[in-house]
Amino acid sequence: MSEIELQSPLAGITRLGQRVLTVDGHSCTLSETPFIQMINLRGEPSQAAFLSAAAACIGLDLPLSANTVHANAERQVLWLGPDEWLIKLNDGQGEALESALQTALAGMHHAVVRVGDGNTTFQVKGAAAADLLARGCPLDLHPSVFKAGSVAQTHVAKAGATIVCVQAGEHFEMTVRRSFADYLYRWLCEAGD
Repeated sequence: MSEIELQSPLAGITRLGQRVLTVDGHSCTLSETPFIQMINLRGEPSQAAFLSAAAACIGLDLPLSANTVHANAERQVLWLGPDEWLIKLNDGQGEALESALQTALAGMHHAVVRVGDGNTTFQVKGAAAADLLARGCPLDLHPSVFKAGSVAQTHVAKAGATIVCVQAGEHFEMTVRRSFADYLYRWLCEAGD
């Protein structure tokens, strides 16, 4: 029996790793953070029992304001819609969290689905980060508009993406479907000199 080996969707690109790109004389880095576990959570935010049970399991409150994120060093909870959140885990506890959420939310209107294997995350950091993304994204990424802790579902170069502003104007996390990862990585490398 052969062993299954997880591979990044960008495993076939040579010289993968952190790329330094230049936009209008400023630089930024582009890299992938593969294998982040993700859970899509849906439920009724008007039910206090749902909110408290979810927060107890996740270790973070669900953001209730549109296009915001709550985060700590190990987890992020992204607001995706009035009754939908994306939980990103850096602690490898996706299966345990999924089980805990299913148990805690039993009897309540909810859906809990692991979606991490279908996605990957890019990091874009540096003075030119917003300018690089702006070459293919319709959002206004200026620090006065897209502040730290903001999240938006949009597209970059025709590829659907969820963008989190980690540091205004200088650090963005972009989650994309595996099937668009190769295309979008190459597009970003071409968009930066």
